[in-house]
Amino acid sequence: MNYTNTPINKIGKVVTGKTPSTSISEYYDGDIMFITPTELHSDYVVTKSEKTISQKGFDSIRSNTISGTSVMVGCIGWDMGNVAVCKETCATNQQINSVTDIAPEYNPMYLYYWLKTKKEYLFSIASVTRTPILSKSTFEEVLVPVPSKKVQDAVSNVLTSIDKKIASNSHINDNLAA
Repeated sequence: MNYTNTPINKIGKVVTGKTPSTSISEYYDGDIMFITPTELHSDYVVTKSEKTISQKGFDSIRSNTISGTSVMVGCIGWDMGNVAVCKETCATNQQINSVTDIAPEYNPMYLYYWLKTKKEYLFSIASVTRTPILSKSTFEEVLVPVPSKKVQDAVSNVLTSIDKKIASNSHINDNLAA
């Protein structure tokens, strides 16, 4: 099978999140998700976040927001490399680099599943002082082995169906426990 090693920044736009000013209370408790690394530990698709921001908060950091199907990766701290997908317009904090505006020749779920297996690699290329940090510029240059779109779609369809079943079973277990 042929693969083309493609840097992440050629697959989509890389956005580092940003936190709206916490001193302005009207920026918070709105209808827009504000995703932090905590949400990257949940289901593979983030559909709700613990924190939310208002439209004013969103507008204050608009250039650091994501929309459409985006792949989010935790890039700071000892649990770096956690990955999730968001299919809505939202904001993330500065610990997350997201790949958004993904070009049509790439399947976002293929990128998600590839990155999901690269936690140790991402940690290995991070700079480590007191806290490991994978910079945006280093993250953008990570090479992803990309097969044809047909293969990306086939791989993503199989793995997504498994993740959907896992999520469904998890929800059933939660309901039974309640």
